[in-house]
Amino acid sequence: MISGAALSELAADELCIGALQYSDDSSDGESSGETPSLDGGAALDDVATTSPLPASQSPPPSTPPKLPPGPAPTPAPPVCVCRAASDPTYEVTRWHWSTLSVAAFRAHCAASRCPLIITGLGPHLAPRGLSLERLRALLPADMAVPVRGHGTMSAASFFGRLDAGEALYLADVPLAIHFPWLFDEVAVPAYFLHDFAHRTRRRLSIMHDTPSLFVGGAGTTSALHVDQMCSNFWMYLGEGAKRWITFHPDDAPLLSPTWDAPEQIHRFAPLAQLESDAQSAASLRQARRLEFELRAGEVLYIPHNTPHEVTNLAATCAVSANYLDQTNVELSLAQGTAKLPSREPGSARHANLRAMLDALGEVEWPALADDLGARGGGGNGDDEAYPSGATPPVGRFAAHERLRHSRPVTICAPL
Repeated sequence: MISGAALSELAADELCIGALQYSDDSSDGESSGETPSLDGGAALDDVATTSPLPASQSPPPSTPPKLPPGPAPTPAPPVCVCRAASDPTYEVTRWHWSTLSVAAFRAHCAASRCPLIITGLGPHLAPRGLSLERLRALLPADMAVPVRGHGTMSAASFFGRLDAGEALYLADVPLAIHFPWLFDEVAVPAYFLHDFAHRTRRRLSIMHDTPSLFVGGAGTTSALHVDQMCSNFWMYLGEGAKRWITFHPDDAPLLSPTWDAPEQIHRFAPLAQLESDAQSAASLRQARRLEFELRAGEVLYIPHNTPHEVTNLAATCAVSANYLDQTNVELSLAQGTAKLPSREPGSARHANLRAMLDALGEVEWPALADDLGARGGGGNGDDEAYPSGATPPVGRFAAHERLRHSRPVTICAPL
């Protein structure tokens, strides 16, 4: 068993520890321009209040008055989006990033099974935007992209059919494997940069399974499910809107699940099917349920083992990832150990799962308080809010940093 202290003495290059390489808009060589806030006004980071000068000190009318800056605006307090009718403690809230330190966020995750939405990070996560228009420019027209239920098609065909209103879905496609150059476009919220999968002694293939790209037409869905390996989940939505329906993790037995023994996970019928059956619908009504809309520019956190169903209300572009930490690593190891006998010995799936179990299992992971202290308070000490003008909490994992400079290559057959 390797202690957290011992790990810190090993080379960061070997560990692939996620370095907090905080974003600097100027480093991208382009200006992101003005970014509207969610309510249509100026973005919170761009707002400045002013105090008028006395008339005796005002410049001549022909000269624009130079007003001293006033105090920075106070971000809005957290807002409850919705609560479960049968249990008001099961709720989803919206927080502006400047009011939510990394330490406070991780404390929330350790104590609650509730989803949480973070606002205001969009211009810092994707300074040039994450949109259909931007992706169309970044993906070569002849590049083969995997589309759910359709195999592969060219990027040009995919975007053209989306424009025509087809319900196509490029869903959960790993950036590192398919679009590594997109790491130059999208960063990771620092709330998730402590992912244990990036802090093991040996590099793991799961480091490159997420983040993933989601691009879907209006009406496309991800039917009711829970994520594999008891992983926590986050999503940044760059364009469009998604309707999320989540259920309290403890209420999964009320959703008429079947047990997938080889994968050690509950499987569910789509919600519409459950609601159409009288017996299933009666059980479903007893479950604590949240229904809310994720809007462009927002980041969503979903706790592990949360059953959820998602519908794209318009054409959407999003990036998401799964991660492990103190809240779920033991559950993930237990699930993986139970799954291993169903993997064929000698197969790649068996080898990858065995490697993950060994790498995560050999570490004596630090308690949350110790982890926050060792990592500088999670990026913000123990403060509950970031000071005015603070660097937005975004960064990249070391394993992905070098991939951002990759470029798509088309290989032509010799004549």
